[in-house]
Amino acid sequence: MAHTLADLGIHEQLVAAAAAQGIVEATALQAASTPVLRRGGNAVLNASSGAGITAAWGLPLFDRLLQQEAGAEGPRALVLAPTEERASRLAYALARFGAPVGLRTRALGSGWNRSAPADVLVATPQAALDAVEHSALKLDALVAAVLTEFDVMHKLGGTEAVDTLSALLPRDAQRVVTAAEISDVVEHYIEGHVRRALIIPARAADTRERDSVPATTGTVAFAIAPDEHKEEILVRLLDGRTEARPIVVTRSELGADQLQAALALRGFETGGPATGGVRVEAAPNAPATGANISYDVPFDAEMLRALHRSGGVVLAAPREMPHLRRIAAEAGLALQAERVEPHATDALGEYRRTIKLAVHNEDIDAQLAVLDPLFQEFSAAEVAAALSALLRRRTPATPVRPAAAAAPAVSGVQSGGAAARLFISLGAKDNIRPADLVGAITNEAGVKGDQVGKIDIRETFSVVEIDSAVADRVIRALNGTTVRGRSVRVDYDRKGAPAPPRRSAPRPRRDAPRD
Repeated sequence: MAHTLADLGIHEQLVAAAAAQGIVEATALQAASTPVLRRGGNAVLNASSGAGITAAWGLPLFDRLLQQEAGAEGPRALVLAPTEERASRLAYALARFGAPVGLRTRALGSGWNRSAPADVLVATPQAALDAVEHSALKLDALVAAVLTEFDVMHKLGGTEAVDTLSALLPRDAQRVVTAAEISDVVEHYIEGHVRRALIIPARAADTRERDSVPATTGTVAFAIAPDEHKEEILVRLLDGRTEARPIVVTRSELGADQLQAALALRGFETGGPATGGVRVEAAPNAPATGANISYDVPFDAEMLRALHRSGGVVLAAPREMPHLRRIAAEAGLALQAERVEPHATDALGEYRRTIKLAVHNEDIDAQLAVLDPLFQEFSAAEVAAALSALLRRRTPATPVRPAAAAAPAVSGVQSGGAAARLFISLGAKDNIRPADLVGAITNEAGVKGDQVGKIDIRETFSVVEIDSAVADRVIRALNGTTVRGRSVRVDYDRKGAPAPPRRSAPRPRRDAPRD
């Protein structure tokens, strides 16, 4: 049964604030979590970005704050996020809920006024702990603490600060934890710090039922689409389907209106098949076709299957991939990476890439010494611009040919560069993710992230482009290791481009700091 936010008892001003962002109908997760959280219950939300999870705990949290008067000095809710970037993104999303109803949100990080008062404070665990230790943050007024992406926090080493903070929280403060995976580490934290927590959605009591996977009945493609490049990637997909325009599906009517306006600015007709244009529909009204493109990841398995049981493509931000894998498995749909035809790289883009590779790979310490006197007179940017002008005057721009169709690159090594293709004996059946492969390569082989290029995950294996200068090192380092509990075998991809000649004495390289 569908519920609106008003049906769930959310304050009418918050309902209006959510509607302004296109949120009217509650997802299954929001419908299950709202009654529990509105009455102050502790909960663990077993979900991740893409499931409507921020609204699932954020709206009932703001609803509670609206019903209570502020007491002691300090924020009334503390929200912890695994990284500063995610904390800032989350604070901005919450501020859009809270500002219209007079509830202030801010983040402890760059881009925010750290001294401004806040009802809801968002921070990394370490930043919050540092603020407490320096008396810049008081916890006395807290009525709720939310730990988002707790499984990611653990992997990034932030749980020690979380444990310390948890011991400092007021005893009666509400605790909410979100995690894509309820691992042993998450369960251990829940047992120690979240009393009588309700897990939402409820887990199956029988292990066999919980671990069972529906038989695969179809395939849906996905394309990695970071927020800042999402429209461009959609346009590339539309350009590749001129013979039969697909239906582009958004989560809400507001989202459909905004996307239609954006496509119109890019020169696309949006009147549907009758005018030869692109048809944009909100999810509740979109029919299931084999050509649907979901501009937003569906909220749940039911919606995914309704839209993509016959195929199509889902655009997913990197942070939404765990959610997409989960609902695809629940829907009995296999995921397949979509190859997005890239636009031709212009000469300036190729020029910038060459400079980026030089920063990482050349021995520039001596050059810094040469230029040091100039830095006393000019800024580093002015010196770099002058050198760029000299270089471009001596080196005519070379026309760049359009690259072949390829999956979106995950880092700096792109088509046309000095890249080798490596075969890795892990694929979709092993639940492997691009992030797993990048992490294994950078951690085990000690190479930089921008030396890893396109990653093509097949059913039983993966093909990874890697800077040819470090390919041998990656093969030696990864062979015999394990990734997600699976033994790894790595070699050159014999079916792709020929392996580069092995070097007995690799050229010394200057390692750049890692992110």
